[in-house]
Amino acid sequence: MDNIFEYMVEIYINGNHSTLRRLYHELNKEARKDFIGFLLVECPPQYHTEILQEIV
Repeated sequence: MDNIFEYMVEIYINGNHSTLRRLYHELNKEARKDFIGFLLVECPPQYHTEILQEIV
């Protein structure tokens, strides 16, 4: 599952924000929680707020 999370972060970094939003909303509730956990632990801090604002 982590590969899809890495892919989603890369999508955001590459500027495909609508694709990130679409993929996030396709995740089930548990996977959404896991993605946010992945984001906070594995991703560079400068993207935390940006990505969270994008998916909400």
